[in-house]
Amino acid sequence: MSKIFVGLLAILISLSSCTKKNDDGGLAVFHGSFIDDIKSLDPASAYDTLSLDILPSIYETLYQYSYLAIPYAVEPLLAADMPKFSADRLTVTIPIRQGIHFQDDACFKANNGKGRELKAQDFVYAFKRLALPSPVSAGFWILSEKVVGVNAFHDKIANADKAAREKIMEEPLEGVRALDDYTLQIKLTKPYPQILYVLAMGFSAPVAHEVVEAYGDDKGSITEHPVGTGPFTLKTWDRGRQIVLDRNPTFHTDFYPTKAADRFRERGLLADAGARLPMLDRVSINIIKEHQPSWLNFMKGNQDVVAIPRDSFSQAIANSAGLSPQLAKKGIQLNIETGTHFYYISFNAKDKIVGQNKALRQAMSSAINREKWIEIFTNKTGMKAGGLLPPRIPDRPQFQTLKYDYNLERARELMKKAGYPEGKGLPELNFDLRGANTANRQLGEFFAQQFAAIGIRINVIYNTLPSFLEKGKTGNLQVFAGGWAMDYPDAENVFQLLYGPNRAPGTNDSNFDNAEFNKLYEQIAVMDPSTKRAELVHHMDDIVQEECIWALGYYHAAYELTQPWLLNYRGSSIINNKFKYFRIDRELKAKQP
Repeated sequence: MSKIFVGLLAILISLSSCTKKNDDGGLAVFHGSFIDDIKSLDPASAYDTLSLDILPSIYETLYQYSYLAIPYAVEPLLAADMPKFSADRLTVTIPIRQGIHFQDDACFKANNGKGRELKAQDFVYAFKRLALPSPVSAGFWILSEKVVGVNAFHDKIANADKAAREKIMEEPLEGVRALDDYTLQIKLTKPYPQILYVLAMGFSAPVAHEVVEAYGDDKGSITEHPVGTGPFTLKTWDRGRQIVLDRNPTFHTDFYPTKAADRFRERGLLADAGARLPMLDRVSINIIKEHQPSWLNFMKGNQDVVAIPRDSFSQAIANSAGLSPQLAKKGIQLNIETGTHFYYISFNAKDKIVGQNKALRQAMSSAINREKWIEIFTNKTGMKAGGLLPPRIPDRPQFQTLKYDYNLERARELMKKAGYPEGKGLPELNFDLRGANTANRQLGEFFAQQFAAIGIRINVIYNTLPSFLEKGKTGNLQVFAGGWAMDYPDAENVFQLLYGPNRAPGTNDSNFDNAEFNKLYEQIAVMDPSTKRAELVHHMDDIVQEECIWALGYYHAAYELTQPWLLNYRGSSIINNKFKYFRIDRELKAKQP
């Protein structure tokens, strides 16, 4: 069977499934799609964007972002109040809400399958899991060198066998203690201004030891059977096809916000102020690896939100004024989110070719026509990066010029300096992408053409997202398409991606390790935003641009459409526990043709 026929058959099947709106059996169901499968539902290891669109609806954290606030603001969730800091800001005391229960599950044998009450000790256990050697946690960086005793604990447990690890997990950890059932204390080695943001990340979600004991495999992962305190439970995970969450019938009391920024108030997002959460019965996510079938599903009413595909942009957006009259007439809403997501090309500093040849990296950056990249792949909605930090991030340099922007004449001179004039003598370079769909294949062709202009040949490798992330974790990437959706709105969250001690399997998959940069990072990491900190941030930006470990691309703007029956939608790459706020107007949906 030819590849062309298989592709046509897939589209026909997709179209046939779009002939009428989903029959949800009287349930309030949100229908969405992901471009690829999620990697993990284990709080210790989930760190890709797609996994973090699901995980926070199952596992809650001490704090969350206020859903309708601008700028982003942190508020209590499982915590009973904001944390109290000691005078030296090295001891953090957090009260835990009483009466919160884990979801019902057979693992709670002592409770006859009923979810037991959440205790402070469950947070201690979760923090300890971040230090385990398997699964290798992507989140150990939130603790490393910041929490008292955690690095010694990590080294001790890493060098122990399985039986010894179980005993070590029962030993006290000086820096993270349960003072009683409802009080958590964290002792820091140095000031940690980002800790509030960190305690809103999935890595810090509480984990019941009963869940790991019942469902953890020999690597200690619980990704197949997540049990948290959140508003939804995992009903189905058909890998590569579908993820379904159902409302948690024993979910604790939680309410829709009663305050909103003017922008959201004007959009009517306070209509459900004070309503009990969640308002959905089910969340159904289909894995659709091509943009066009997802778009067709949306246009037929079978999907509630869609990112506008590049090839459909002119159909959806009439002009700079916004939505096309055809879609506006149907009541479809346009949502635009900017500010915390950006793209770049990354080089592995450990690689014997690109890692050891700064001039080669600078040449490759100078060969990239960013205006064309933005025009072709974002319909001119992206903003060319002038530095590492997106707009509106505190301490971002005000005036920036990209050092190694598009300049073919300079690129060719740099190729000579690198020792490869016109590419002569340079072996083919591996160029990894994080997907295999049409958009990624077009991206691969684009960069093959860009680099060919200076004599560089690339072998484009199309990966699934999980396999791409695994390559990054093991350091097996050479040149690759990088992207980052910020965890929290602070410069430190970007620069930690390039901090030497965070190299693979940590978050630094570029394996950049520059002594001056590391020293500056350690300074800014313990500082609150200030003029002095902004100066240091600017210097760090200069180092990265000169070393050219990243060929900076553009800051992303997400253009998304929502159906008229989907209410309370806010697009955000930082607020991940969004499903609990959504409401489906079933009457309005039933009336739609």
